[in-house]
Amino acid sequence: FPTSQPPSSLCILSLGTPPSARLFSPACTGNGAEVTGAVGRSVTFHLQSPAGKAAAWSFQNDVIATVKFGNPPEVTFFDEKYKQRLTFLKDGSELTISQLRMDDAGTYTVKDSGVKTTFTLQVYRELAVPTVTCAARNCSADGCRYTLHCTAAGSGSGNISYGWSMGGWQWSEGPIVLVEESPPNESPLTCTARNPVSSRNTTVISPAALCAGNSHGRMR
Repeated sequence: FPTSQPPSSLCILSLGTPPSARLFSPACTGNGAEVTGAVGRSVTFHLQSPAGKAAAWSFQNDVIATVKFGNPPEVTFFDEKYKQRLTFLKDGSELTISQLRMDDAGTYTVKDSGVKTTFTLQVYRELAVPTVTCAARNCSADGCRYTLHCTAAGSGSGNISYGWSMGGWQWSEGPIVLVEESPPNESPLTCTARNPVSSRNTTVISPAALCAGNSHGRMR
């Protein structure tokens, strides 16, 4: 009967990932449980110590390809939609899926000489540059208070976190920030949005100009 392979036997690498995303996707995951990829990018699964002469790779319990280890490896595809995007490297112990799609997310299994390893791939879209809008403005003789709202939400983005900084210092967490300013003491304010595969930011030069409807109040 198949047995579960020790978690350390599977090393997962994220390739083709921009520097901004590498902070969110580990270069190598040893537990074989979960790996994160970005739409349009690639992931590589590395079977460190093959136990037999061949392996079968499955997605959602359906076999997609088998590989006979060697140089070059002998590959048989069972699902044509993967043929142009699956590449077996080295002696066949490394499998790369390129041009990731949202529907690539799910459970993958590799069986090697009766040894079985199962893991999960999550795929997200990289964030667009966030948009900052003025939610409210309240002015008096002592100055103005501005409520700014930052958003980078989009389909397939996953969980998004937001942070605000001013002059290189962390200012606030969350998509909404309250700014109190007395002219001419305005300072640029930056909103940074993060999801599992990317980080994007935008800078408000002048909250007053933004809330007055001036397009020059914000820059990317």
